[in-house]
Amino acid sequence: MAKVIKLDLEEVVISNGEAGIVRIPYEELDFKPELHDEVELYQDGDNLIVTKCKKNSDSIEDKIHINIVNENSQQQSNNNYVQAGKVVNKTVYIILAVFLGGLGAHKFYAGKTGSGIMYLIFCWTWIPSVLAIISAISAAFKKSDGNGNIIV
Repeated sequence: MAKVIKLDLEEVVISNGEAGIVRIPYEELDFKPELHDEVELYQDGDNLIVTKCKKNSDSIEDKIHINIVNENSQQQSNNNYVQAGKVVNKTVYIILAVFLGGLGAHKFYAGKTGSGIMYLIFCWTWIPSVLAIISAISAAFKKSDGNGNIIV
């Protein structure tokens, strides 16, 4: 396997690992060479035949797709509206808000430690319980992603 290493004004410079360097005029090629093209060289008597290797469309580079999602904080865009916050499981969040919301369990689960501590301090007033029920209802109406997660 040889490779195009240089494009001069009148000729193409091709490097063949074992044979060294070959210079071929553009007129003798049946394709438009580009830098780093892989080509095959064939000797036909005094003539040198150069063919461009077809790129395999099933190569591994064509099949690799990487998506990175930060589980701790994520943003969703919906018609120029950007929502930022913590990603939590919708079902777990609602259950914690309904049954242990007065103690701030759903806030601790969402990573909002300061709010969770405030819920604990004021749990005797029943105000955090009312707020937790409101949070549970609000979370119930949020659309979840494919994994059942929402952003709070």
